[in-house]
Order: sequence, then C-alpha cells, then structure tokens
Amino acid sequence: FVAPQSSSNHVASAYTKRAPALALSGDATLIDQLTDPLLLQHMATGGALAFAGDVIAQSLLSKEEEKSIPPKDWDVIRTNAFVVFGALYTGGAQHFIFNYLNNSFDEPLARLGMAQFFFIPFCYYPTFLFMTPALRAGWEYGFGSEEAKTRQNQLFSEVASKIPPTLLRNWCFWLPVQFVQFNYIPAELNVTFTAAFGVIWNAILSWSTAGTAEKEA
Repeated sequence: FVAPQSSSNHVASAYTKRAPALALSGDATLIDQLTDPLLLQHMATGGALAFAGDVIAQSLLSKEEEKSIPPKDWDVIRTNAFVVFGALYTGGAQHFIFNYLNNSFDEPLARLGMAQFFFIPFCYYPTFLFMTPALRAGWEYGFGSEEAKTRQNQLFSEVASKIPPTLLRNWCFWLPVQFVQFNYIPAELNVTFTAAFGVIWNAILSWSTAGTAEKEA
C-alpha cells in the first residue's frame, strides 16, 4: 500500500523526481560520465549563454558614444573567462548537481534550499572567484608570470569585495526562478532552463563584478 501524495508533490514527482534520463548506472565509468552527450550539450549551452551575457553586460557598460554589440571596447579576454566558467560550472558542474538534488531530495523546497543556500555560496561563488581572475590574468600576461600573479590578486580583490551584494541579487533573481524549476520543469531540462535564465543572470553577474577601472574605461 502506497499513501497518496499531495497534489504539489505529485506534480513535482511527475516532472522532477529521479528522472531516468539523468540517472547514471553504478557501472558507468568516469569516461562514460564525462562523455555523456547530455553533459556535453549542457556545457556547450552554458558556455554560449555566458558569452551572450557578458557581451550584453559589456555593451551596456561601454563608454563608447556609438553603442554596438559587441562594443568597440570589447574585453574579449574577460568574455572568454566567463565562457569557460559557464561551460565548466553552469553547464558541467550543475549537470551533476541537479542530478544529485533530483535523486536525493523528494521535496522541491529541499532541492531549492540546497541549491541556493549550500551550492551557490559554497561552490558557485568560490569557483567563480578563483577561476575567472586566474584565467583573465593568465591570458593577459602569461600563466605563472609575476605580472599575471599581480593582476590576479588585483582582480581577486575587486571581485571578492562585490560577492556579498551579488549574492543578495542572486537570491532575489534565482529563488523564484528555481522554485519554478524544481516544481514544474522536467529534470533532464533543469540545466537548459537555468542556462536560459542565465543569459539575464550572466549579464547581471558580469556587470556587478566588473572592476571600477573597467566601468570607467
């Protein structure tokens, strides 16, 4: 005998609970998991939408009189850093994070709480904080050079100082979005759904973590 579920749980279960499309067999090798076509699709989507978000943000911040997309003073290296982060974390890491959440927690609100109050502050932002300054500095001055280390520390300090207000913006934006996600969106579409809203969010993230010097350039 199985007790009937509440209507809200029934909807969540039908759409987001333990979707076979995301489940990996216990016999799956690391190579199998890393070459999963769905993972590669998510990484490509995450990178492409990070590209769009940063280009939009730079276009809005540009001081050029003639507005264009991309702007004439486009910082390609910064965009490339966002693309790598978008592909590896937004598309790649979240492929596994959402799989874990959907298979480990029955209640949509539990998934939402874990996503926003554990993975975002303790995984997403630390990864962003260390990855993007390191990539930008390395591509600008050469990885391992003293100039790159100095530039990385400068970028790290600038971005770190903006994380607290950016985290508040994150919760204002993503809590309602992911409430819908975990209640009504099929599990296999979770990454695509968040990546689509990520175009807007990546523009906000790029704008809110841009250095003062960049904004005044």
